[in-house]
Amino acid sequence: MAEGGDAVFTLAASPAPSSNLDVSVTIATVGDYGVTAGSRTVTIPTTGSATFTVATTDDDTDEADGSVTVTLVAGSGYSGSGSATVAVSDNDDRSPIGQDQPDQPVGTTLPDPATLTACQNNPELLISSPTASRSDTSVDFTVMLSCIPDRNPIIIMTPFRDGVVGATLFISLSKTQLTTTITLNIGTETELGLALAWSSGIANRHTQQNVTFTD
Repeated sequence: MAEGGDAVFTLAASPAPSSNLDVSVTIATVGDYGVTAGSRTVTIPTTGSATFTVATTDDDTDEADGSVTVTLVAGSGYSGSGSATVAVSDNDDRSPIGQDQPDQPVGTTLPDPATLTACQNNPELLISSPTASRSDTSVDFTVMLSCIPDRNPIIIMTPFRDGVVGATLFISLSKTQLTTTITLNIGTETELGLALAWSSGIANRHTQQNVTFTD
């Protein structure tokens, strides 16, 4: 389901209740898609099933794909357990904030830091696209600034695995340390990437790179 759509869930009671049955569920979300998380009460009528929707918001922000999960909560008058998840896909193109042109693609080879020149403000963040085998336990991303800034930017980055956002990483780069290495565990992912989640003093805030798996 693309962002902006409604995630549709169905609750069924067997046997069907003799009168309306109020059932409690919790709603959880991965990603910032305008979903109202928390508890909700769904009424199952005597027909035995009820369908309800969870709305998402279509925004203009490029972000990792996410999901909406509904989990049944034990309550009075019924028993059971379980959960259901609907994937939410982002539909926005990457583009630098405040600019009309798209980000320039970053290759796997980053420039030599010794060749970089000074820049007054807002350097670009460059992220390598590493290659790994699925037998590897981890993979290294290299991140660096495109030029030597006059102030130290604050960089907050996020790994994502198969569309699921991971724990936030705080990266320290400065005019004296223009590059660093980030090690991520591969696990059983079919997709593994690193994205710039937020920064102060970085020109392009939507940089994203994936691992290329060789087998």
